[in-house]
Amino acid sequence: MNRKHHAALRAATVLAATGLVLADAGALSAQEPQASAEATAEATVLEQIVVTARRREEKIQEAPVAVTAIAAEELGKGRTDTMEDAAFRTPNVLFNGQGGPVSIRGVTSLGISGGVDRQPAVGMFLDEVYLARPMGYPFILEDLERVEVVRGSQATLYGKNTIGGAVNLISREPGDTPGGEFSATVGTDLNTRFKAAFETPIEGTDWAVRATGAWSGNRGYIENLATGGNVSDTDLLSGRIVATGEVGDGTRIKIIGDYTRDRGDGGLWYAPLPLAFDHEATHDFKPENSVDSGGLSVRVDHDFETVRLTSVTAVRGHEMRSYLDGDFSATPSIGQAQEETQRQFSQEFRLSSLDDDVLRWSGGLFYMHERFEGTQYFDLAAFPRDIWSRDVFEQSADTVSVFGEAGYFLTPEWELSAGGRYTYDRKSTTSEISSPSGSFMFGTPGRAEGDVSFSNVSPEAALTYHLSDGNIAYAKISRGYKSGGISPYIEADGTANVYDPETTTSYELGTKATSGDGRFTLAASLFHIDWKDQQAVIYTTPVTRVYRNAAAATSNGLEIEATAQLTGEIGLRAGYGYTRARYDDFMDSVMGAVYTGNDLPFAPRHSITAGLSFTRELDAGAVLKAGVDYTFRSSYAFTADNAYRQAPTHLVDAHVGLEKDGWSASLWAKNLTDERYLKNYFSYSGTDMGVAAPGRTIGITLAKVW
Repeated sequence: MNRKHHAALRAATVLAATGLVLADAGALSAQEPQASAEATAEATVLEQIVVTARRREEKIQEAPVAVTAIAAEELGKGRTDTMEDAAFRTPNVLFNGQGGPVSIRGVTSLGISGGVDRQPAVGMFLDEVYLARPMGYPFILEDLERVEVVRGSQATLYGKNTIGGAVNLISREPGDTPGGEFSATVGTDLNTRFKAAFETPIEGTDWAVRATGAWSGNRGYIENLATGGNVSDTDLLSGRIVATGEVGDGTRIKIIGDYTRDRGDGGLWYAPLPLAFDHEATHDFKPENSVDSGGLSVRVDHDFETVRLTSVTAVRGHEMRSYLDGDFSATPSIGQAQEETQRQFSQEFRLSSLDDDVLRWSGGLFYMHERFEGTQYFDLAAFPRDIWSRDVFEQSADTVSVFGEAGYFLTPEWELSAGGRYTYDRKSTTSEISSPSGSFMFGTPGRAEGDVSFSNVSPEAALTYHLSDGNIAYAKISRGYKSGGISPYIEADGTANVYDPETTTSYELGTKATSGDGRFTLAASLFHIDWKDQQAVIYTTPVTRVYRNAAAATSNGLEIEATAQLTGEIGLRAGYGYTRARYDDFMDSVMGAVYTGNDLPFAPRHSITAGLSFTRELDAGAVLKAGVDYTFRSSYAFTADNAYRQAPTHLVDAHVGLEKDGWSASLWAKNLTDERYLKNYFSYSGTDMGVAAPGRTIGITLAKVW
C-alpha cells in the first residue's frame, strides 16, 4: 500500500471516530431525563428526508452513501431551477452544459472535445430511466419531488456509465385529493415563466393523475455588438403527465410522459474573454436552434408475500438542430452546425426483499437499445449549407446487465453488504467525413465502419455500523465502468477509431450523525479514486484527432454536510468539499504536450455551500419566508493543459415572500453580487474564448395553490 493510501486511511479513521463520537453524544442526549424538555418543546425537528439513492426508500441519514437531496420546496424559479443550480448546492460537483456536463469529485467526460458522441461519466436518471445523451437532459427542474446527487462510483444498482456518480430526478406524483397551482414570474431581461398544474383522483377508480405545463422565456442577457440586439435568449415549453393507480391486490402502476420544446437561440455566444465577461459578443451569423425531447415510462410494482417485483419500461428520444457562427466574429467567414437524432428503449426488472430486518437483497436484469445519428458541420459561410463539410456519425448500441446486492446484519449493529454487476456492451458505428464544397474543413474525406463489444464485472462491498437511528459509520469499495466504443473520428490509416472502456476504483469512509432531539444532522466522507484507461482526445496529426485510452488520474478528497434547525423559525445548512484531482499520466506526443501532474478539468480544490432560512407566522394567518444561499468554488481549469483557469467564484442568492390562503408572492435575486464567471471556455486560434454566465437577475413570482 503506497503513501497516499496510508494517508487516506489514517484520515478516514479519524473521520469515522469523530462521527461515532457525535453519534454517541446524540444517542446519550436522547436518553437524558427531561432536563431539556423546555428547549426541546420550543425546537422544530428537521424533516426526515427519504431518498432512493440505493433504489429503495430509506432515510438519508441511514443510507451508507454520499448523497445530497434537494426537496421540492427548494426547487423552482428563483431557487434551484437548473442542473447548474443543483450542482452548486452540492460539494465537489460542477455542471457544464458542454464540458462534461456533470463532474463529481473530478470525474467527468470528454464533453465538447469529444465531438458529436458525448458519453457521460455521471449517469442522469429521470424516474429511474437512464438518459443516454446530454441533449436529452431536462433544461429546467420543473415539477419534481426531489433531486438526488449521488457521489462516487455506483457499481451495482445503476444501469450505465456511473463511474463518477448519478443524478436522480424524481417527478411529483398526484395526491389523493383534487388540487392545482398556477404561478407567474417576471424579472430582469424579461425573464418570464408561467406554470400551471392540476391533479385529481379519478372517481370510481384507484387511479390519480397530475398534469403540468410551463413556458419559460427571456430576451437574452448578452449584447451582440454586430447587430445591437440582445442574444442568448430562452424560449422553452415543457409538460409532464403522471398517472398512478392500483391494479388488483398488491400491484401499483405509474405512467409518466414528458415533452420539452426549446426554441431559444442556443446560447453559444462565444467571444474573446474581455467581451465575454462584459456580456458582449460579435456574431454576424443569425443562429437557428431547435431541440425537441421527451419520453414515456411505465413502472409496475407487485408485492408478493416476501418479495417485490419491479418493472421499469421506457422509450425516450430527442431531435436537435443548431446552426451558429463558426468564427465568433463580425466577419462573415465561417459557419458551424450540429444535428442529432436519438432514440432509446430500456427495460429493467428487479426483485427485492420486503423483510429487511436481518437480510435484505435485490437483483435484476437491465437492457437498453439506442440508435443515434449525429452530424457536425464546419465550412465557409458563403457556401450553401447543403454542401458544408461534415462529420457524420451513426451508432446502434445495445447494453445488457445482470446485477445483484445483499446486505446481512452480522449483529444488530454491524451490516455487511456486497454486490456486483455484469455488463455487456455492443456497438455498431459508421463514421464518415466528407466535403461537398471542396474546402475540406474537416480534413481528408473518409468512411469507416466498425463493430465492437465489451464486457465487465463491477463489484461493490460495504461495512456499515448502525449505532442508532440516523447514526452510522461505513466503509465502502466499488468499481466503476464506462463503456468503450468507436468515435466519430477516423484513424490516419482510414480505419475506425476504436477505444476501450475506462474504469474507476473508489474507496470511501463515511459517517452520518443525528442529534437526539432531531435538530442537527451531519454527513461526512473521505474518498480516494483511481481512474484508469481514461478516454481522452489526442492528435494523430496537427489537424486530426482521435480518442485514446491515454490518461490515468487520481482523485482524493472529503465532503462534509450539516443541517440544523436552530430555532422554530431559523434553519441552517452548510457543506464543504475538498478535491485534489490530478493526471498521473497523460501526454500527447504529436503535439508535444505533457499533461501529467496537471489538475483535472472542472475539479475545483475547494467548494462551499451554505443556506439560511427564516419562517415566521404573522397576524391574520400570513407566513413570512426568507432565505439567503451562498456558494463558493475555488479556481479550476477547463482543459487538460490548464491553460486558463476560472477565477474563484462567489455566488449569493436571496428570496423573501409572503404566503396566505394558498396565495404567495416572492421577491428573489440570483447572483445578487453580479459575479462574472464563465459557463464554458476554449482556445480558438490562440485566442481565449468563453461564454459568461448571467449576472444579477431579480424577479418576482406570484402563485396560487389550491
